[in-house]
Amino acid sequence: MSFIAAMNSRSRFSASVLCLGIVACLLFLSAPAAFAAPQGRISSVEVNGQKMSLVFSATGLADGQSIDPASIAVSQGSTTLPSTAKPIGTAGSQAPTAVLVMDTSGSMTGQRLVSAKAAAQAFLTRVPPSAKIGLVTFGTTARELIRPTTDRQAVSKAINELTAEGSTALYDGVTRATQAVGKSGPRTIVIFSDGADTSSTTSLLDTKVAVKRSGAIVDAVSLGTEPNQIAALQSLAQSGRGQVISTTDVNQLTSAFSAAARDIGNQVTIEAQIPQELLGTAGNINVVGNAGDVQISDAVYTTIPTAEKTANPNAAGPAPVTQSTSLFSGIWVIGLAAILLFGGIAFLLITVLNSASLPKRRQQNVARRLSIYTLTGRGPSDRGARSDTNLSETARDLANKVMISRDFDSMMGMRLERAGLPLKSGEWLLIHSGFSIGLAILLLLLSGGKLLSAILGVIIGVFAPFLFLTFREDRRKASFQSQLPDTLQLMAGSIASGLSLPQAIDTLVMDSSPPMSSELRRALAESRLGVQMEKALEDVADRMQSVDFSWVVMAIRIQREVGGNLAEVLTTVAATMRERERLRRQVSTLSAEGRLSAWILGALPVVFTLFLLLTRPEYLAPLFGTPLGLALLIFAGILLAVGIAWLVKTVKVDV
Repeated sequence: MSFIAAMNSRSRFSASVLCLGIVACLLFLSAPAAFAAPQGRISSVEVNGQKMSLVFSATGLADGQSIDPASIAVSQGSTTLPSTAKPIGTAGSQAPTAVLVMDTSGSMTGQRLVSAKAAAQAFLTRVPPSAKIGLVTFGTTARELIRPTTDRQAVSKAINELTAEGSTALYDGVTRATQAVGKSGPRTIVIFSDGADTSSTTSLLDTKVAVKRSGAIVDAVSLGTEPNQIAALQSLAQSGRGQVISTTDVNQLTSAFSAAARDIGNQVTIEAQIPQELLGTAGNINVVGNAGDVQISDAVYTTIPTAEKTANPNAAGPAPVTQSTSLFSGIWVIGLAAILLFGGIAFLLITVLNSASLPKRRQQNVARRLSIYTLTGRGPSDRGARSDTNLSETARDLANKVMISRDFDSMMGMRLERAGLPLKSGEWLLIHSGFSIGLAILLLLLSGGKLLSAILGVIIGVFAPFLFLTFREDRRKASFQSQLPDTLQLMAGSIASGLSLPQAIDTLVMDSSPPMSSELRRALAESRLGVQMEKALEDVADRMQSVDFSWVVMAIRIQREVGGNLAEVLTTVAATMRERERLRRQVSTLSAEGRLSAWILGALPVVFTLFLLLTRPEYLAPLFGTPLGLALLIFAGILLAVGIAWLVKTVKVDV
């Protein structure tokens, strides 16, 4: 029985708690608008030299209460700033600007819209007469009906003509209000909404950013307590350093709008003098004042620049740059560079044309030397032939002598042959030098006579041709390597059908394509001039740097010495090479992403640095003009080189 009695008493207690909860909810739903306790709010801060302008307002004051300008005190830390305060709207102070953002969605139909219009009209009568009022509405879309103006009749007429329809584009309406409220003076945005956003093209995050950039105070009046609605309005009010007044009774809208209007009127403008010792410092600016018998205060973190940075705050845009008057910036430099550029281009054209006609002249020289053995003893006519002592040939001979004297002739000649370029080492030296000088002069012209650009052009002109030559070599060697298995298969078939090795090579010369045909043709010509076929083919392997082809030459040499079936040997070698080529291509495909990453990561810092050197050299001046900058450059170069080497080593797979 005692257990049953305890259960009955517990049930009665739970029922009592439930009834109290229901009563509390009913009281909350019928409660008037929730107003915050009185507090101060710094609306804006502007610093001009040693003068600071602030707008200080009070929220939550009762009727008849206002800020006492004489009680205002401004300080930073323990330092008090001399200041004077004036009520907003009086002579010598800026007039406030307010934009009403009204919800005109379909949910506002009926008594809600009527009460909202009455509340907005009450707002017009409560704001200071000097205030500019604007009107923005949002339904399915946001519209700016009235730009901020002191014409109360125009605003009142627009409010009376509001109609409700469509969905709720709250964020679009607030974003439009941040554009309409202006960029200076005391500014307030008052939002009224009865629901959450449903159709905005602007996100809440973008709207909050727009509110912060506008610098306006954002207060909101919420009709309803939907969690999503309240959360969105509180987020916007927090971004605008404002507050949210919420109510569930349409009859309380007038009080809510009147409170927002009273807050706009309870503002003072403060002019403070910044002491010399505070220039260039940062800290909290504290404002304290009295409103009736209530003390209100607020603080905002502010950076006070030095007097030099704020001496002319209206001077917007980049600082003027004085044009350089160095030795290399005169008009004569540009003219001389243009002459040298066109002269170099003409010289290169003459050199290239002479190189193209060189085989024809060699043929004429051979015919002239053999003419003494003819019946007439006369060679071909020299009419129209160029002199052997012209400028281009003299320059080419001089370049050849330079290459031979420096022991560069054999090395460069081998590289040119490997790349398939019909040039001598001296001709390559002339073209290379002309390209370097021409590029340096071109960059000197484009940069307006900057010596750094010319030096950069010389550097690029020195290394770019070698990169091009390396690219041609690699591509031709890769092409030769890919043709090798099929070539050996054809050679084995020709030998198996009864042809000799020279005859098989002659057949391949006619059936294959460059570079295989050109290299075999050269080997065949050398063998006809007395060079052993094995030696001529070995030269091909050395020239193309092909290990696989050197194995073929070794097989041919062994077969010549000990005998055997050469066709079968070549067929086996071709099958092995074809399988290796397949594996090599597969590895190249799998490592393509890594190789591309190595190229991009290695080239990006260099290319971007070159771009800045040409366009904004002053931006990189600390790197090249200070010890710390040079140390950072060296350290970055070492890290870049190590990173490139590591990436290349990682993605390079030998097959």
